[in-house]
Amino acid sequence: MPYTLAIVAIILGYTWVADPLVDVPGPWVLLPVVVIIALCIAHNRKSRDWGFSSRGFLPALLWSIALTVPLVAALWFIGHAMGPAPIRRAPLLDFLYVMVWGGAQQFVLQTVVLRESRAVAGLSRAKSRGRGAVLLAAAVFASLHLPNPFLVIVTFVGGLAWCWIYSRAPNILPLAVSHAAATVAIQMSFNPAVTNALRTGWRYFQ
Repeated sequence: MPYTLAIVAIILGYTWVADPLVDVPGPWVLLPVVVIIALCIAHNRKSRDWGFSSRGFLPALLWSIALTVPLVAALWFIGHAMGPAPIRRAPLLDFLYVMVWGGAQQFVLQTVVLRESRAVAGLSRAKSRGRGAVLLAAAVFASLHLPNPFLVIVTFVGGLAWCWIYSRAPNILPLAVSHAAATVAIQMSFNPAVTNALRTGWRYFQ
């Protein structure tokens, strides 16, 4: 999993080392994103998996709706039952922002991490729906949200669902919508005291 390990190292290096130590505002903060996208492009040029299968769009959309609606409903009721919900002044803008950011995460997760997880699990294309690969990819995805226990649990469950869908219908667009819907549901349902404002890495302790 060379590309996956490189991506993980960049993300952890930023969230645990660079972010707390380098207090220099400016476009440099986009450098990790640029490097990760470059790694994905290099990987996908070989695999030819870009995450936009036209055949996979409708099945992925139907599966995403079937899994996201009950997930969002559960998050909403659980969050409101745990205490007063925060007020989001522009939930639509939140959704659009997370749609882009979540889509980028799905692009990395599905076209690189999941694909390399299949290789580690010893799966051929004919067996590319293996549970082991889905579990491994979801675990990697969740580990990037440490040490936030709330996010680790949510992203592991979400990662399992999204990787399972992508294994059957390889299109990231419905997954980006699902990712955005779940994130906004969390923002509108759970008090920041529970989610620690969705912080990860060193910022979790601030």
